[in-house]
Parts: sequence; structure tokens; C-alpha cells
Amino acid sequence: MIDKPRFIADAMLGSLAKWLRIMGFDTLYYRVIEDRELVRIAKQEGRTILSKDNALCRSKKTGESLLIQSDKTVEQLKEVMNACHIVPDLMQAYMRCTLCNGKLLPAERSAVSTEVPDYVLQGTNAFLKCGECGKVYWEGSHKKIIDAVIVAIIEDIGDY
Repeated sequence: MIDKPRFIADAMLGSLAKWLRIMGFDTLYYRVIEDRELVRIAKQEGRTILSKDNALCRSKKTGESLLIQSDKTVEQLKEVMNACHIVPDLMQAYMRCTLCNGKLLPAERSAVSTEVPDYVLQGTNAFLKCGECGKVYWEGSHKKIIDAVIVAIIEDIGDY
């Protein structure tokens, strides 16, 4: 099995980081981080830096990096997929917390009953909970939209 790439996105790429997490990619993101610290974490943890900062990506001290050109999140996702020769897999999606990058774990309905609205609890049987921050997830109406975006990216980038 090929190891999935691990990323760290700079402060300008919060939406990209969130979508990579949705797709199941281990992606760190900090709203505020110095370039020096970003590079240190990337090197220490074997992560590819995703940045819109041309000077940062060109620096010999940076290590593995990818300069993101587009300002549109879907196009940014395609840039990452093409550059890293990866194709998102719907079976690997929804495995990471969009807030903190923690792994999502199955949660019993009774364990999350006080953390979700009553209407969700009544109409939903499957829940996931972040092992790090505790955020609870369930399949909502927005999942179809997210799946459609992922499928469109898969179809657009082709196979590697």
C-alpha cells in the first residue's frame, strides 16, 4: 500500500485544508503560524507544505512544498491531486475532523445524545466523533453536495 501524503497548509489556505481533511488526507492548518515554524513542523513530521507564498516555496530551507496558484478551493484541490499524483477515494473520505484534523471514530447514539440536536438524534443512527476535539459528525443533507464535488474532482483529474 502506498502511503498517503501528509500536508501542512499555510494560513492562506484554510478552506483547502478543510477539504483535504474531508477527503481523508492528514492536513495540519494553523490560522496564525510563522513560516519558520511551518517549515519546522513539515520537516519534523514529513509533511508537504501547501502555500500561496512564492518565496516560501522557493526557499531551499523549506523542503517539500507545493505552490498553490488558484484562489478557488476546487481548483486548489485539483492542483494538489495532480502535483502529488493522488486521486481522492470516497471510501477514505470523512475520516478526519474538519476542525482539528483528528481521526473520526464511530460513536454510539447514546454517547452523543446530549451533543446533537433532538431532530438529528431522532433521524440518525450513525455518528462519528473526533478523537481529539470531540466534535460530533453525522450524515446530513450536505453530504450529497460534498460527494458530488469529490466525484467531479476525481473525474476531472483522471487516474494515476
